[in-house]
Amino acid sequence: MRFLRFLFREFFLHGVVFAIVGTIILSALYLLSIGTPSNGYLEALQMFLLMLIGKKDLSKVGPGFTSGQIIFAGAAQTLPLALLALIFLILIALIGGAYAVTTRYMSVHFNVKSGEKFEGFLSFLISIFAAVPLFVGFWVLYTIIGNAPIPVISLVTVLLGGLAWDALNFLKTDMLSQVNQTHAIVFSTLGRGLGKFFPIPGTYSGYLFSTTLPRFIPYLAGKVPAIIGSVTIAEIAFDFPGLGKNLIDALINTNTDLLITSVFVLLCINTIVTFLVRTMLFLIYPRWYEKAL
Repeated sequence: MRFLRFLFREFFLHGVVFAIVGTIILSALYLLSIGTPSNGYLEALQMFLLMLIGKKDLSKVGPGFTSGQIIFAGAAQTLPLALLALIFLILIALIGGAYAVTTRYMSVHFNVKSGEKFEGFLSFLISIFAAVPLFVGFWVLYTIIGNAPIPVISLVTVLLGGLAWDALNFLKTDMLSQVNQTHAIVFSTLGRGLGKFFPIPGTYSGYLFSTTLPRFIPYLAGKVPAIIGSVTIAEIAFDFPGLGKNLIDALINTNTDLLITSVFVLLCINTIVTFLVRTMLFLIYPRWYEKAL
């Protein structure tokens, strides 16, 4: 019963309903902004309903290309970029959090301060990246190496604009707050490894991360829209044939069909990534999922 309630809430309400209703609202606002006559709203709604069942031929974009083909072309770029960006975001937070708590441990118990200085330098470096506007950073990257590989663009996307900085500080603050608590002190006396560069299960940093994980997963779910938005900007900057380029082309050419299709796919990708993250929380910590509702 709990699983069915989870599917209804996360897949149907926050997934299907959110994508459909969100597309209708955003499309209506766009049509209102360009002064579309009343019959244009009905035509757009009809096009959207036909697109949902895969029968609409978007001839304005390219003769012979169906909405399904355009959706696949956009998602083939945007979804991998978003998932890779999420993975890089998690890795940066994990490595930074593990290094921060282990250097604090070495400083408190063994008076070793060198690690704290290096950790501070890394935090400062990430904060510098976060201060660079996305378009400026993408322009510099494009100027240096041209059309960069997707993994490089995903990494730069999370470094710029504050995504990596915010995730790192969230996880680091949560893990450091537990260092002086009784359960962490007791665990540190068991002779386990520190896990200095990654919170491996069974290590000191891995133990602290396991207690932070129920709070870190909901945090990631809340960051998905920001990741999708940043990835879309990256597509525009590097002229990828994804949703970012589709949206710009639709706005420039006043192509309502393409705009509606792109907005719908964008919302679908947002719900897919969010659903995956929330599924992790539900499967690993079902009680924490109930508290997060």
